[in-house]
Amino acid sequence: MNPLFRVWGLRRGLLELQNLWCRVRYGRRLGPQVQLFGLPLLQVPNWANVRFGRRLCLISDAYFSEPGISHPVIIRLLNPEAKLTIGDDVGISGGGICVQTEVRIGNGVMLGANAFITDTDFHPLLSENRRYSYDHVGTRPVVIEDNVFIGMNSIILKGVRIGRNAVIGAGSVVSRDVPANEIWAGNPARFVKALPMGQAAPRPAPVAAA
Repeated sequence: MNPLFRVWGLRRGLLELQNLWCRVRYGRRLGPQVQLFGLPLLQVPNWANVRFGRRLCLISDAYFSEPGISHPVIIRLLNPEAKLTIGDDVGISGGGICVQTEVRIGNGVMLGANAFITDTDFHPLLSENRRYSYDHVGTRPVVIEDNVFIGMNSIILKGVRIGRNAVIGAGSVVSRDVPANEIWAGNPARFVKALPMGQAAPRPAPVAAA
């Protein structure tokens, strides 16, 4: 560890300065309610095709992540026509989202440390074209519905739809649709069990003004 960070509070102070710079640069585009913890890597050629919901939380430094992260949050749209929608109350810890066509993430979604979502293969499958050509690259939209929890180090591949409330176990590779209210895990991810259908926790009552 850098000796400077052993001084109590100094590292957090430096990170807050980074966050302030990021807000000055991206504030209007990210929205006033986005929470930043460390600097994300944002590559967006057309901001008109991006929507960030309220209270989006982006953790890009291991200082703020209990299990730690291997890189900052990466949000990269690969062309001006790519579309990304992220709903309200979404948390991303060191995760990556790469979009060739479209990725939609619902409300209340949690992306564990280093989870990665992409709608593209990045390269053609045929060996003679794989290295130098970007023609015939497979791409299909990805949809993550509300309240999904994606465990750390998981990968969500192109064309996948994950239903409401589903849980993806840590380290999984999801290559096909996951129904709502189920736990899936493994490589490739498979059904583990259904989630119990209990009552949702009550929301706290609003505090009356004095």
